[in-house]
Amino acid sequence: MTRATRFTLALLAGVALGSLPARAHAEPPNAKATPVYVLSIWTEDADDQADALTQALRSRARQAQGWSLLETSQSFETLAIALKCPPKPDAPCLLRIADQLHADHYVWGTMGKKKTPGEVTAEMHLWSRGKGDAEADETYSENLKDVESVREIAARLFGKLTGGVSGGTLVVHAGTGGGQVTIDGQDRAPLEGGVARVDVDGNPHTVGVRVPGFDAPVQQANVSVGGEQELTFTLVPTPPPVEAVRSSFPVRKVAEYSALVAGAGLLVVGGVEGLAWMNDKNQSNSDRKNVPSSVTDVCTTEVNAQALDACNKSKNAVTVSTLGWVFGGVGAALVGTGFVLMLGDHGSSDAAPATAKPRVQVLPVVGTRGGALDLSVTF
Repeated sequence: MTRATRFTLALLAGVALGSLPARAHAEPPNAKATPVYVLSIWTEDADDQADALTQALRSRARQAQGWSLLETSQSFETLAIALKCPPKPDAPCLLRIADQLHADHYVWGTMGKKKTPGEVTAEMHLWSRGKGDAEADETYSENLKDVESVREIAARLFGKLTGGVSGGTLVVHAGTGGGQVTIDGQDRAPLEGGVARVDVDGNPHTVGVRVPGFDAPVQQANVSVGGEQELTFTLVPTPPPVEAVRSSFPVRKVAEYSALVAGAGLLVVGGVEGLAWMNDKNQSNSDRKNVPSSVTDVCTTEVNAQALDACNKSKNAVTVSTLGWVFGGVGAALVGTGFVLMLGDHGSSDAAPATAKPRVQVLPVVGTRGGALDLSVTF
């Protein structure tokens, strides 16, 4: 820049300081977004290159996650001259510039052609209130005079200054609702209105989305440094969980009724054996009346036919009594099992209307010539 130009800038500096910079945020204002100015780069012999890099740095600040760009037309040179900064800006000068901008963070820098022909060097700084000045530099060909050609250089410089990612930006589209973007299996950014912007490095990445109620296959991304890549995910509704197919054969019902019927049948057999025991015992007692009272064991002493018949009836009574107890006990156990299964059967109540529970009745019938049991099962 010529001395005349610098003199003119100095005269206009007061006017420039009175103007308020307009603000344009890279993302909606929030607690995680740090507002930052990117001031025009100061140069004396590389105006085109400085202007291109300034615009590329501002573009990168707009894209960078966690940063909110505050735009201004003022240059660092104008502010430094107006605020009477020394040729090499010192800490008080940088603080006065921050106070003039009402900013806590701003990027400033200088550019000049190197002694090596065909190259320029950009020395960039990020000033942060209370933290001082971070520095980064890049040397590249002076033929790079447009924004696109220096985009990768701007990305590297911004990454060095902020300690962020020296890469590019992924713009993810997935439906219109909320969700989460995952990079290499890790949650990285929320979907807002189906869109998310994520800064990534220049390596290949596996990108996915998690949206409630939907599925989408992952995709591969490889964003160049300073570049931007868009990924669109087609959401497919998640199928409902497959319920286990229940067997149409009512196994539990069959088990319930079989236990009840078999148990009731054995109870009947046990009852019949009990009645037979009573009959044999009565006949044995009746026969013993015709045996002399001196005979204590009718089975060892053959006195008469009544004694022999009393012995046989007595033996039969013991046998049928044992069978009666066995059949009756097993039958009672089966009936109890059937009722337990029936009381615990709630699985079919939702699928079919309620039906009457089976009813079992066992009625003893006793007559002058013997006895019997009447079994009645109602389903």
